[in-house]
Amino acid sequence: MPESSVLFVKNNYHPKAKQGTDFEQEFSFPHERGVAFHNDHAFFASGINEGGSVHFLEVSHASLASLKVWIARTFADTNPIESQYKPGTVYKRIYRPLASTGSYYRAVPQEKVTESFVSLHMLLKKLEELFETIEPTEANLAAYGHKIREILLLACMEVESSWSAVLKENCYPSTGRLTTNDYVKLLTAMLLDSYKLSLQSYSTFPSFSPFEGWSAANPTQSLAWYDAYNKTKHDREENLKLATLHNAVRAVGAAVVMFHAQFGLSFGTGDQKTPVIRNVFRIVTDFKKHWQECYIPKLTVAENASPNPLPSFDWIPINYQF
Repeated sequence: MPESSVLFVKNNYHPKAKQGTDFEQEFSFPHERGVAFHNDHAFFASGINEGGSVHFLEVSHASLASLKVWIARTFADTNPIESQYKPGTVYKRIYRPLASTGSYYRAVPQEKVTESFVSLHMLLKKLEELFETIEPTEANLAAYGHKIREILLLACMEVESSWSAVLKENCYPSTGRLTTNDYVKLLTAMLLDSYKLSLQSYSTFPSFSPFEGWSAANPTQSLAWYDAYNKTKHDREENLKLATLHNAVRAVGAAVVMFHAQFGLSFGTGDQKTPVIRNVFRIVTDFKKHWQECYIPKLTVAENASPNPLPSFDWIPINYQF
């Protein structure tokens, strides 16, 4: 079996690594873990999750048999983890952090970004208007009512729309109506448990991770805000009390997470979407638990140009294999 072109490595020389003819020369590589990959002309290595500048070695100048040998000499890792991922590919409407320099922008269907953002913007405006009546403090978490229910319903419908769109875009095999038994598969695919939110202007409102604890064993009830939506949608008279401020804020937060998990955390210079979202929510991401889930742009080493590898900004979209 041919060697994988992508290997995840542990840097046993951290915070340095080795280079040079005999690999005795140290250089700064401030990453305990990283990813190494190759094309026909060079070996590359970077940190993970926006790992910064790329270290590389042109194969034509190296007396090395393989990428694994280079990793062993550079990072003292003799047992790197193989990946079937191919640099330059992205899953459709599924954002991952880039391992190295580059841009995810061209991988994003801009008409879908705009359409999704209009719906999200409307939700955020409704939530801000609600805050003019009910102060989002811990003391008011259990407050409920018809206006809050409206926001809860709209937010969860937007989340469901996003769930469905991502599955369909990736040709998810389904013969019937999609349910949370299908949607929960997006938890891992989209790294949804990596996002944590808080309200930008209300520091006493508890921070939350909308998809934390989502379980395939109990895919509806394990999301309290979604379970509340389901119950108050089908039986308002009995379950209006579940349409709480707490559940509504978390549902809108889930819609925010789904927007970013599809299209990325930024949208290019001059774009107004990120500031609009972050006027309401502060977003923190932690992809460390998914450190082997990232996108790697195709890199080339250009002669007589930049001393750093040049990334391609074009991506090949592929289906996620659910």
